[in-house]
Amino acid sequence: MSEEAQTKPKQKKEVSKLWIIGTDGKASVSATFATIAFLSTTAAYVASIVEGYGELKFRPFDVAACGAYMVPILSLYFGRRWTEKSSKKED
Repeated sequence: MSEEAQTKPKQKKEVSKLWIIGTDGKASVSATFATIAFLSTTAAYVASIVEGYGELKFRPFDVAACGAYMVPILSLYFGRRWTEKSSKKED
C-alpha cells in the first residue's frame, strides 16, 4: 500500500439534514417520523379547538384517525429503540 493511502484521513459520512439526530448521535428516520406524527396530530387537535378562522373552517378532532396514524409510528420508534438497546447489551 502506498504511503499516501496509509496517511490519508478517513472521511466521515455526511449526514442528511433531513433527519432528526437521535440520542445516539445518528440520524434517525423513526425519530423524525415520530416527531412529524406528534406535531401533525397536535396541530389537528389545536385547530379543532376553534370552529374556524374567518372563511376557514376546521373539522372536529378525530381521535380514531389520529390514533390510527400515530400508534404505528410510535410503535416503530419505540420498537427500534428497544431493539437497538437489546443488541448493545449482547455485544
